[in-house]
Amino acid sequence: MRCLLISLCCVSLLSCATIPDQAYHKIVCATKDSCSEIELDANIKPITDMVIVNGVSTFRENQVNIKEGDTIANTSFHLFYLEYAENGQKFEGTRQIEVIKRAITTANKPVYLVIYVNSWNNNASIDKPSPDLISFPYLLARRNFQNPEMTVIGVYVGWSGKKYQHFPATILSAKNRAKVADKIGKKGEVRADIISLVDNVQNNPHSGYALIVGKSFGGRLLSRAFIDDLAQTKSVKDWPLGSQSLLVTLNSAIGADAFDDIYQNMPGSDADSGLTLQRPLWINLTSKDDWVTKKAFPKARLIGQKLSDWGKKRTIGHYMPYVSHSITIENGDSLYKRPECLSRYYNHDSQGIQDHYGQPTPMLKVRGIEPWFKIPLQDPNYDQKNRRNEKENVTSHFCDETRHLYENKNASGMNGRYYTTVLRPLYHSSEKKLGYMWNFRTDQSVIGYSHEEARVIKNSGKHNAYVQTILGRMADDMLFTLPEQ
Repeated sequence: MRCLLISLCCVSLLSCATIPDQAYHKIVCATKDSCSEIELDANIKPITDMVIVNGVSTFRENQVNIKEGDTIANTSFHLFYLEYAENGQKFEGTRQIEVIKRAITTANKPVYLVIYVNSWNNNASIDKPSPDLISFPYLLARRNFQNPEMTVIGVYVGWSGKKYQHFPATILSAKNRAKVADKIGKKGEVRADIISLVDNVQNNPHSGYALIVGKSFGGRLLSRAFIDDLAQTKSVKDWPLGSQSLLVTLNSAIGADAFDDIYQNMPGSDADSGLTLQRPLWINLTSKDDWVTKKAFPKARLIGQKLSDWGKKRTIGHYMPYVSHSITIENGDSLYKRPECLSRYYNHDSQGIQDHYGQPTPMLKVRGIEPWFKIPLQDPNYDQKNRRNEKENVTSHFCDETRHLYENKNASGMNGRYYTTVLRPLYHSSEKKLGYMWNFRTDQSVIGYSHEEARVIKNSGKHNAYVQTILGRMADDMLFTLPEQ
């Protein structure tokens, strides 16, 4: 018994080996406070060693096993780092952000800015790269593949999401890391820096778009940074990230309590303004397959790791009263049970394809035609006057599902044809407004990796995945659609 206790003590002590709160990507310049344009330009080099196989899976060139008949597409993008100390201040002063702004300014095409905030038990270390750091280039390669007319600039926002080296200290760090994420989001420089970068993109001569993504505690950090802005947004003009941006939180490890004020009066366009809401400014997506936010988060309090603000014990993505949509992806050609609810949507550069009913379609050169997030149709034959006299569920008079067919001419086989099926279990009643934040419940078909990538990245998905082709395509479609018209 004595030996067992000594062994357990030794394991506990070893697991508490801490990781320093430090920068991993230093910018070296002649002076400490600023860099010359020549020094900045020396840090701006595209990454060109990643390829897309058969229009679907992404690999580094030295990882791919090319088979006969495979199609290979090269990609090019930029990757930078913006690192924050636990007190919320930037490690490198203005040097890292100056490099990013220089890359935006010197781009000769419209810029697609992708900002990613790392999650719990991840950081920006290159010696022992975390899953987030390994995965991010895959997302950037896919954005370049889908948007070759744009300069893709990726920014990995690094912070000490990982405090300890070994289990069980890594698990027991949840509450501590949540507090650090809260502090950086609420009181740090990250909010102002993200706004500044997005402004640079939108004010660039070529203009552009910005996708801001945070997963797990990264989603929590972003939520703390921008939730007050959302509460005060009365029109898109009030939103500090502008109309050409989309904030995305994935499997966000933050309690639904944090959004109580938002959901009591969901911010959104006012009918009196004459504006029609086309898509939100912020989407939260949570996989129902994610056991970390579904099961571990509410039970964390049992081991002293209380992660929610007040009484609610569920994350924003698993608290059903706040869930506005459910969405899933299906491959194949199965007939849809309600054809009147089928919306036809195709890759923006598709040519000569056929629609769901076998009819040829014209070549489409613009984005946003019947997007996947189009609000499900209402039965035009339903008499609104009789609604009060009926006891049946109002949702039966809507297309409870709206399926959007997508064809990717660059993909081979059935991987190039899929449906996004959007469900809206809530907000059918006029009393609930679908505003500037939409809260999606989804599954591993949206938040996950392809089988080939999972073997290379060595990550199972569910809680940790965020580079899925379909997820990126969905983000593109929403981002390139104006929020209001």
